[in-house]
Amino acid sequence: MSTAPSLPTPPLRDDLRLLVHSHFPLIAAETTEEDRLESLLAAIAAELHIPLFVWTMTTGLALLGGQGPIYGTSQPASCLANVALMRGDGIYLLKDGAKYLKDDVLVRALRDVSAKFKHARRSIVLCGANLEVPAEIADQVAHFHLGLPDHPALVALVRQTLAEAASQDDVQCPIDAGEQDRVAQALAGMTFEKARGTLRKCLIAGRCSLGTLASDVMAEKRAALGCADVLDFVKADFSFNNVAGLAGLRAWLAERRSALTPEGQKFGLEPPRGVLITGMQGCGKSLCARAVAGEWGLQLARFDAGSLYDKYVGESEKRLRVVLEMALSMAPLVLWIDEIEKGFASGSADADAGLSQRILGTFLTWLQEPHAGVFLAATSNDISKLPPELLRKGRFDEIFFVDLPTAEERAAIFGLHLKKRGRDPEQFDLGALAAASEGFSGAEIEQAIIASLYTAFSRKAQLSTEIIRGELGRTVPLSITRREDIGALREWARNRAVPAAGPHAQ
Repeated sequence: MSTAPSLPTPPLRDDLRLLVHSHFPLIAAETTEEDRLESLLAAIAAELHIPLFVWTMTTGLALLGGQGPIYGTSQPASCLANVALMRGDGIYLLKDGAKYLKDDVLVRALRDVSAKFKHARRSIVLCGANLEVPAEIADQVAHFHLGLPDHPALVALVRQTLAEAASQDDVQCPIDAGEQDRVAQALAGMTFEKARGTLRKCLIAGRCSLGTLASDVMAEKRAALGCADVLDFVKADFSFNNVAGLAGLRAWLAERRSALTPEGQKFGLEPPRGVLITGMQGCGKSLCARAVAGEWGLQLARFDAGSLYDKYVGESEKRLRVVLEMALSMAPLVLWIDEIEKGFASGSADADAGLSQRILGTFLTWLQEPHAGVFLAATSNDISKLPPELLRKGRFDEIFFVDLPTAEERAAIFGLHLKKRGRDPEQFDLGALAAASEGFSGAEIEQAIIASLYTAFSRKAQLSTEIIRGELGRTVPLSITRREDIGALREWARNRAVPAAGPHAQ
């Protein structure tokens, strides 16, 4: 029997019980957590007072809690033949179910068996990580998605794991309910087994005695999940102190932050959904997305939408759903989608067999559903590539346009980067540098300072205003090399976006 917590979350149990009550003969449960699904079905079977049979190719078909497997049922065909002969209500969990759906003979057997189940509470549950239901049985199959554990389930897991560590490993960790809650929140976004292993690792390593169990669990989780290619957990150690200008965007975010406070929630403020930040390359769009998490004290996860196509061809929609589900389970969270056009650009459905449209449809469906606690911070360098469905009102709370920095903002950017490199900004003529860098982006200003440091070092001189001005004079900014593109982007944003620099930005 599974070691998963014995009380699965009620909403999941209700959903699955409803499918059994509705006389669906076949239920496709897409999950890698077989033990958790088995525990869920066991709870439902006990509640409905019907038997639960479990089949695997190594043991055959066995009644849960019975004496042993039924003789001669190790092969899937013989298993289904025995199921067809049984009478009365029952639930039949067939593990590794994806394999049956690729065999024509077994699909035929499933059709024959399910035809006898339509008027009774008898359901065959096929489980597997990837279930592609053939058209022949599609109308007889109900789909059930076993999502990641929610917070109450993780709290139960924390308590169970603490008890196991104390009894089995003599590791005592007497933390109160508040700390248990924080540890459970730190484990959000993981499967039961990953969460259990992560917590046990921290307990065995003696992290409990340091008083930093929740933060240590979070660090372990980042290490465990951060290599998932499409979702990367980023340390939220950035704030708007690292960003110059953009007063309009900063004011908007500061105002929306009040929705996260108890007072704002009591007042009835709805949590913000997210923003789309577009504009010139190198002007701080990504810095702003990172700064939101730092300012609001939330977790930050970077979603590489473009890699959905590169690494997961054939299962892109499923991977996208997993990422979005993970984000929801980890709320409160800032989900940062950098260069969103790489994953959701407009394109020909014929060119990729409709994959891009299915990806977009999955994402749009998620956007229109409530996802309180997940703030979406998306950035785009070329918003013209995004489909109009993604830009219509209601997808994002606001679309902000980041233009090239003004003279005042350029002076502030010089000050930030000089200070970052151990120089006193007061020793430089920031006004002269701002004038000399007309049309430069923030990234180009930073690179000019870096190049100037090399020049100063080679001359055995101190970094000076004149050296930086010389480097600026040798640099051709994007505002010149891509003048037409920038003009087109400004024209697009004129009546479609809010200036990030504020209402009076030029």
